[in-house]
Amino acid sequence: MQDLSADLIPVGVWTALWCIFHSWFVSHRWRDLVRRHFPRYHVFNRLVYVVFSTLSLGVLMIWIMTLPTVTLFAWPGWWTWVRWLGVTEAMFLFWLGTRSYDNRSFLGMTQALDYLRGNPAREAPFRSTGILGIIRHPWYTGTLIFLVFCLPYTDINLVWRLVFLFYTLIGTELEERKLLKELGAAYAAYRHRVPRFFPDPRALWRPHPDSDGPPEGS
Repeated sequence: MQDLSADLIPVGVWTALWCIFHSWFVSHRWRDLVRRHFPRYHVFNRLVYVVFSTLSLGVLMIWIMTLPTVTLFAWPGWWTWVRWLGVTEAMFLFWLGTRSYDNRSFLGMTQALDYLRGNPAREAPFRSTGILGIIRHPWYTGTLIFLVFCLPYTDINLVWRLVFLFYTLIGTELEERKLLKELGAAYAAYRHRVPRFFPDPRALWRPHPDSDGPPEGS
């Protein structure tokens, strides 16, 4: 067996650092800090966060792609079908999420446009329709599935997969706490009714109220 890459630790460290900063920049403490120091422009915080997160993740992944790797599992034979079924399921969940979330608010476009037009800032709507009436976090579920099935396994991508898997699980819990703090009883009732990641087959047959819910990664 080939020797594993000497870059495993740096990959793990840099991926973990990206996750830490990604989570910090969406926290209440960071929002309050931006509001205090930039009271006129804090409405652009979400837009800047999305752009910075996307660009920094791109730089991280481009660097990782330049590293030598050792293949551990290449999805041989019929495993290829299993892999593509998993990727397809992940993509389907991402698509369902885009149909249910307020994507303009998620990207920070609504907040920025309201400011430029002189309109008061609006809170992102709370929704529990569509896929959000079946699971609470379709994008996070899709991310977990995608991380498992996305590529042939190498020593390098096994490290960043595991870091992102743990980050998604921990980040979801942190977001749940934040939403409970922001929305109170409404989110507590929603959380009691709708599973977090995977649907409860019994719930598919229950009627659920038409209401408005949180944007992913809010």
